[in-house]
Amino acid sequence: RVFYSNRPVITPFRKLMLCAESRKEMEDWISALKSVQKWETYEASQFNMEHFSGMHNWYACSHARPTFCNVCREALPGVTSHGLSCEVCKFKAHKRCAIRSTNNCKWTTLASIGNDIIEDEDGVSMPHQWLEGNLPVSAKCVVCDRNCGSVRRLQDWRCLWCKAIVHNSCKEQLGKVCPLGQCKVSIIPPTALNSIDSDGFWKATSPSCSSPLLVLANSKSGDNQGVKFLRRFKQLLNPAQVFDLMNGGPQLGLRLFQKFETFRTLVCGGDGSVGWVLSELDKLSLHKQCQLGVLPLGTGNDLARVLGWGGLCDDDAQLLQILEKLERATTKMLDRWSVMTFEVPTKQTPVQITQYADSVATHLTKILDSDKHSDIISSAKFLCGTVNDFVAEVGKAYERATENKEEADAMAKKVDLEAILAVK
Repeated sequence: RVFYSNRPVITPFRKLMLCAESRKEMEDWISALKSVQKWETYEASQFNMEHFSGMHNWYACSHARPTFCNVCREALPGVTSHGLSCEVCKFKAHKRCAIRSTNNCKWTTLASIGNDIIEDEDGVSMPHQWLEGNLPVSAKCVVCDRNCGSVRRLQDWRCLWCKAIVHNSCKEQLGKVCPLGQCKVSIIPPTALNSIDSDGFWKATSPSCSSPLLVLANSKSGDNQGVKFLRRFKQLLNPAQVFDLMNGGPQLGLRLFQKFETFRTLVCGGDGSVGWVLSELDKLSLHKQCQLGVLPLGTGNDLARVLGWGGLCDDDAQLLQILEKLERATTKMLDRWSVMTFEVPTKQTPVQITQYADSVATHLTKILDSDKHSDIISSAKFLCGTVNDFVAEVGKAYERATENKEEADAMAKKVDLEAILAVK
């Protein structure tokens, strides 16, 4: 359904409460509203391009210390500084200011860098991407090693990629090219995403990416704790390499990485999510170039335990350390089995002739030795039934006589014996 409106959703006097049954439906609504804002027609398949739009992804939050709007530069209201924050770049805004914010979220592609790109004899390089103010309390300048930031106003800068923090006066002294920080081995730099294939999907090709990391997280795992991990991974890596399994499945991310000779995939979820991704790897014939790791969320994490990642990860603050461990991890081969179930005709076990002999002997003994009329009648009835069953088995044995003559001969001898006993 196409939704049109000529009025902004976020204003000082209007509030929109948006609810949906699933995260995918919520993402579809958000994409539709963003398209309306840009006067575009929304299509349901458009969500897979949200990574590359440059628009902020807002969510309402509170802050434990004074925080300032990156649009109007004024403090967010209330003791807890309540306002909107971008889940990717942590851009802060009043609700009334969000509509006026520029689309300068964390870069994802070469085109999103724009005129800031650095070109030299070695090719194309990525500069720092700076965000002003709202720095941690213990922040120190990487140039002069003095304290940075302020609780009174927007002040000083932080790079969204390498996390370098600098004073405004020291920024020019720092190198122009961004080194990408601690996670550089896992990051796909925006300069590597510079072309689109015939199906409209971005292609990642760059010799500088030896073994980048694809993150596939299940937002519903761990009682929806996966949403926190999605946000945190987008802050640490290129948002274009982080995908929600509940919003399009694993195929979108795997297609982005299929041109790499080797790449790593981190599945955030349970054993079911891992099996889903492994099946998709087989379909795309990527199992030879992909190494897969598991970050256990929720329940059912037997594979994560076997591989040494533990039974549960519920602290998104530890993701930087987890990424470092993942970069140093060793690989092991894993056998995968296809389980096939089918019914086969049951083969009846041939009745042993001794069973009939024992039964006849038991009941004959009761008939001869018992003084109770009821026991004699009961044993006689059972003896007749046994003889009938025995005769039926004899018939079957003779039918198999050509296949097993010895069994037929043995059966014939027993027939003679039982016939004599029955006459007596």
